[in-house]
Amino acid sequence: MTRKPRKQTYSEAQAHSAVVEHLRLRAKPDVLWVHVPMGGARDAKTGAILKRMGALAGTSDFLLWHQGNAFALELKAPGGRPTEAQLEFLARFNEAGGHSAWAEGLDRAVAVLEGWQLLRGHVVTHGQVFQELRRSVAARTRRPSSVATASNERLNHD
Repeated sequence: MTRKPRKQTYSEAQAHSAVVEHLRLRAKPDVLWVHVPMGGARDAKTGAILKRMGALAGTSDFLLWHQGNAFALELKAPGGRPTEAQLEFLARFNEAGGHSAWAEGLDRAVAVLEGWQLLRGHVVTHGQVFQELRRSVAARTRRPSSVATASNERLNHD
């Protein structure tokens, strides 16, 4: 029986936190970035206050600047899609001279950031980490044949 690869499932908040960790560890020193916490449930009064203060519906999750260039990244959990307001923000951001993208999942978000040349070093995807972990566990649980033979010989002599 062949198993289907298991789809990675995690929340959008977990994906955001993981991108933040990538940026903290791997952003080039001259990259300025901010996570824009626009999501979440708010009551009508708080929403009205934020709107008066300049909050814009659909603002991307991450805004980044590097060497005179502006970038906007909308991040979705696996299976997620941007709203009309988010797509409109991305289009307006491009019209204003910026670079924008939306990404489904952490691996795609990191690929976008790398494509924009905002990160240092090489990235390892979740799939690669999982495969390496499986190899590592398998290697630790396998007993070399010489050890097994020595153990069997001790049992036979006792």
